[in-house]
Amino acid sequence: MANAKIRFGLVAGLALMLASCGDDAAQTALSAEGAEDQTGENFAAVLGKEPSLSIAAQQLETTGLLAALDGEASYTVFLPTNAAFEALGEQGGALIEDPQYRAVVAAVLRNHMVPGVLDRAAIDKAIADGGGEAAVANFGGGVLVLSREEDRLVVRDASGRKAALDGKVTRVGKGALIAIDTVLVDPDLLTAP
Repeated sequence: MANAKIRFGLVAGLALMLASCGDDAAQTALSAEGAEDQTGENFAAVLGKEPSLSIAAQQLETTGLLAALDGEASYTVFLPTNAAFEALGEQGGALIEDPQYRAVVAAVLRNHMVPGVLDRAAIDKAIADGGGEAAVANFGGGVLVLSREEDRLVVRDASGRKAALDGKVTRVGKGALIAIDTVLVDPDLLTAP
């Protein structure tokens, strides 16, 4: 029970910190290691230039989430690469491509989205402040936990499935995009009923 309260406190605190970040904080974040500034462009334009993220871009568009990312609020999206989607296997890939399961795909993608703008400096600080981990609420109603394993940053979901973060953070419009090497979902849950 005490552990759940601590985790909830970390999630709430980080979510509040991220939601309160204004444009001044965002400008400072642009100089952080690994940050790439494409704040003058929207998510669709940036994703159109990233061939390794074409599957995610297509799924964001077909589920309607792409339009939300370019709205007034700021988001950080941990976006799986094409290789990550392909690793879901034939059944997972077929389900993702089937229009009748758009709601399932949207739910999976919302689990990869968090409020506010995270950059490498903010992630490193949150991990240090959290004693080795930083938890943040995602838009799927769950929690993502950021930590460091050896020389790489990782993010994991509540089930323990984890992904390594790409080496860079791309500032896009009012948000941020971070490529990851694994889809944070159990592939067995992506089988058609």
